[in-house]
Amino acid sequence: MKRKRGDQGDFDRTKRASRKTRLAVLTVAVAGLCLSVVALAGCQPAATDMADTGSSAVAEQSASATAEAANLPGTFTNVDAGQWGDTQYAQAVNAGNRGCNACHGDLFSVLPHGNNSKGLHEVDKAAAYGRVYTYNDCTTCHIHSGGGGAATGGSGPYLAPSIHGSHFSNGTFLAQGGNCFSCHEGNIADGTLGMWDELKYTKTIGLGNEAPLEAVSTWLQGRGYETSTVTGGTVAHNVKLDNVVSTQDPTASAADLYSATNMDYPDVADSDWTVTMKGVKNEKTYTLDELRAMPQTELTYTRVCGTNGGNGGWYIANIPVKGVLLTDLVADCGGLADGVDVFSALGYDGWSGPFTPGLTPASIDQYLNSGAMIALEQFGEAIDTMDGGPAYMVVPGGVAFLGCKWVTEVDFFKGDGSEVVSIGDWGMATTSSTWLTPNIDGQTVKVGEPVELSGVAWAMTEQLGFQTAAVKVSADYGETWTDIPLPENMDANQWVKWSATWTPEAAGTYCLTMHTDSTNPEAVANDGSVLIKVME
Repeated sequence: MKRKRGDQGDFDRTKRASRKTRLAVLTVAVAGLCLSVVALAGCQPAATDMADTGSSAVAEQSASATAEAANLPGTFTNVDAGQWGDTQYAQAVNAGNRGCNACHGDLFSVLPHGNNSKGLHEVDKAAAYGRVYTYNDCTTCHIHSGGGGAATGGSGPYLAPSIHGSHFSNGTFLAQGGNCFSCHEGNIADGTLGMWDELKYTKTIGLGNEAPLEAVSTWLQGRGYETSTVTGGTVAHNVKLDNVVSTQDPTASAADLYSATNMDYPDVADSDWTVTMKGVKNEKTYTLDELRAMPQTELTYTRVCGTNGGNGGWYIANIPVKGVLLTDLVADCGGLADGVDVFSALGYDGWSGPFTPGLTPASIDQYLNSGAMIALEQFGEAIDTMDGGPAYMVVPGGVAFLGCKWVTEVDFFKGDGSEVVSIGDWGMATTSSTWLTPNIDGQTVKVGEPVELSGVAWAMTEQLGFQTAAVKVSADYGETWTDIPLPENMDANQWVKWSATWTPEAAGTYCLTMHTDSTNPEAVANDGSVLIKVME
């Protein structure tokens, strides 16, 4: 059902309520799981009851495995404050052994990947921009989207069953003292059970409420906490940035493109590849050579995945492409058929956007003239298979699923009112703020030495001509913001790439947050945060 734009406030409230409900349900489910594990452990026979003469050897092997696990990262039986200060509270919550990346430096290592992983989760490449895969890169697709707490999430299975099952059947995880709170954390702000990987970037960890820092400063200082949070986190108000530069430079190369497929990879030789135009006055099918012989247009556009990861996400790129405009193809086919008002693209893999197996319609008037094209090159080179080559659909200003990889068909037809208006209507983010440096949590710098900060920001123009209105940086959980000037003569269909230097004046662990404003007052923001440790 298509929502009216005026319903966004009600939808946001419903979305928040749904989110709270899901977390509450998850709280009960996880608690039940923990109790089940304890109950099962209580049912196991004691070693002294075993008649098997090999029980001693088994016990020795188990003890050896436990001893070995004690030295592994993320061992919950160790006390570790991690990147936070060594305060009593940070140690008490075992902050250094919480979250996915405490054990897995990069979740890419545990994901089946590459185009030989048929039928599995097909993520092709390691993380871009020097990043690593985190929990937040998975949840938009597998838990946060879907509306109303749908168990299928955005376009994949609900994450909890596989995560719980694989961990509580994993001997190393259990030997390391792993339990529910290796991943979860109580969200004192709303009484639910949340995820450490999300909450560690909020004032909830440490402060336990949303009160302004000045309201709790007396309590903190009176108990010996010289910083602003009981975890040892430090804040800097109105953070001062020097040497600020903003550009719209493209991504360095195709190596930094996010690449995955919801379907299986097509296996079609270039010589057999065709693209058919339907819903035009003279339907035509083009070979690759015929497309290459047509007038070519070059442009640079920002592409972002509709399920770009939480916490900013790195599924975003500014890509120079070359190909044939849809307007040129329509003209070559004698114009559009009478009555059509939407279009959609279909890939050789069968993908046609989130309405698959049906076509996902987009407005002709609002997208066709924005530079929509069939791209035949990117970064001055042929497009490889993993990136959707030899030809993929480009829809500047929109979310990536409006186009498709391995394009084989473009359909124009009469819509039924379900065409994509704004992915914000589905509760999905329409702005992205991605850190390039620092690119991962826990990097260490020194007091008084300039630190290079850089990032990219983009607000989808979508079909209504919105654009990026502001880019901001905070070092106090969003209480104060420092603006990043936008480039002159900015192209709204491209990201803003910025860099600056920051010279920290005090030691401690800081949470740096980047935020992007859109001229769309209903835009859903996807802020990016990163933890950085400043040493004396």
